[in-house]
Amino acid sequence: LQLPARAQRSPHDAREARLEGFSRAELTRIEPLLADGAVFGLVDRSEGPLLPAVHLALRVDAPARVVAAVLSDPAGYPGVIPAVDAVEVTERSGGVTGFTWRWHVPLGQLEGDAMLTALGGGGPRGARVVVERTAGDLGRGREVWRVLPRGPDASLLLLSSRIDARGASGLGRTSLRLNRAIEVATSVGLALRMAEGAERRAGVSSSDPGDAPLTRPPIDLGPLEPLMRRGDLFWLEATRGALRRVALMTRYNRTEAQVREQMRDPRAVGPRIFSRSVRLEPEAGDEGRFAWHVDHPLIGASGTMALRERADDVIALDALDGTLAGGRWRFVTTGLPSRATGVLGWGRFDVGDLNPLLRDLVDADASLGSGLGAATWVAVAWALRQRLRHVPPTGVHRHMR
Repeated sequence: LQLPARAQRSPHDAREARLEGFSRAELTRIEPLLADGAVFGLVDRSEGPLLPAVHLALRVDAPARVVAAVLSDPAGYPGVIPAVDAVEVTERSGGVTGFTWRWHVPLGQLEGDAMLTALGGGGPRGARVVVERTAGDLGRGREVWRVLPRGPDASLLLLSSRIDARGASGLGRTSLRLNRAIEVATSVGLALRMAEGAERRAGVSSSDPGDAPLTRPPIDLGPLEPLMRRGDLFWLEATRGALRRVALMTRYNRTEAQVREQMRDPRAVGPRIFSRSVRLEPEAGDEGRFAWHVDHPLIGASGTMALRERADDVIALDALDGTLAGGRWRFVTTGLPSRATGVLGWGRFDVGDLNPLLRDLVDADASLGSGLGAATWVAVAWALRQRLRHVPPTGVHRHMR
């Protein structure tokens, strides 16, 4: 198998840029949050031309050797990932496998070329699998999988990826902001399906716990501040790929009062996520009501939401009618050890409600719906950060990172 000459690659090529996964110290903080099918994710906040990387961690109820076998067999991917129609192995050389893939989506078919390198078979030291996307409709980049044994019948599955879809063809041609959403959605979808495939091969079946009340996740932001310095964090629970609950954890170098002031105003995030967000005239105790609308040929969504601050200091956002009717989002803020402000958000909504295209995509593979749900929360964190850049820092926040 031949790789393109390194001399021809940019130092910011997504296939070459370093992927700094979770350290041992970070995993010590993360692993207690991985019960009941939870996925922990980090989206790096990179500067300059380097695209952000996405890092994931989840627990798999299968031996490390089984997880490694599923990851290392691209020919078996169609039986693991519903969206993948076909994989053709083009070449094998030692631990390297070249293959082409085809993925059916509502608007057509995507395809691409990739190379997989497998290191280790999942013994005491685990395994490492690297997939390089050399060309295709979803861009170029690299995925690095790590499998760490956690006893005879359990593993920790880690994924670090950086994908550049900006210069891709067809449906992959996109902006930097949408590139981040695509990368989060596909990474989460892949990780959920790989974990499920390994558990199925190990004879483990998942049960559906059904609907549960929307409660605050058991997450303490203080110990996670070192991770929040790297980027925005998300945490989600999914069963058989379908999203049950998703949460956001992020950090801002502003006072808690400054952050809450922006969060209580729909204009803080609305115009950055929706093409138009307009506060309605106050109505009999509903002064937090506002209308939103997405003026896009593929979406065209709209509705009315209510934003209010509850007596328990929770900022609540509820979709009253329209496209996302029934969706609920909750936020709390807290002071961090560094005196920055941490935000924990959680919620439940169906991203497939936005339009028929997304509905077809989510119905084809529920795990992509879970990934898109996480991506929307990352967009909220980004939007609020852009708004806060126009709010002058005070005191100790002035020179903080």
